[in-house]
Amino acid sequence: MKTVSKLKTAILYAEAMYDGAEQAGDLNAIYANAQRLANMSVADSAQMEKLNNPLISTDDKIRVLETLANKLQFCQSMLNTLKILAQTGKLNLLQMICGQFVELYQQRHNIAQVDVTTAVEFAPAQDAKLKDKLKAIFKKEILINYIIDPQIMGGLIIKNGTNFIDNSIRHKLSALEQLMKGTK
Repeated sequence: MKTVSKLKTAILYAEAMYDGAEQAGDLNAIYANAQRLANMSVADSAQMEKLNNPLISTDDKIRVLETLANKLQFCQSMLNTLKILAQTGKLNLLQMICGQFVELYQQRHNIAQVDVTTAVEFAPAQDAKLKDKLKAIFKKEILINYIIDPQIMGGLIIKNGTNFIDNSIRHKLSALEQLMKGTK
């Protein structure tokens, strides 16, 4: 299946998942569950490989999903959705579907997910102040994913979709170096 076709399929499943969750009254629970699945780490890749293996029966895949859902404390609606994906042979799109669901939820609930790279961890007061500033800029509720990278030396790098603000000391030093060399 081509990537564009996979994306279209994932979007369709995510929209159906959203509508079903809304009707069942489980929208917030499924959103939290979908976030966990969309962000499954490399450590969980063995589980995903097992789910994508065509030699494993659908019944065995459903048992793995039930174990995973129990371990991650998924709501029953999410488990039912996972079972449908197993029965229709779409588990290979699970992370993509969950990612699309999260995007759809955030879009419909006016939420912006922002990646913020800092050199050090923020104190709660700094976090609250940054959220307020970003809320004013984006005119949305803000979810911040902090990335700690001491190599930026200080300042912030803020990413949201195509928006990118690099106010790091490393970036400023690099710009100053280019200016002094006459390349800028």
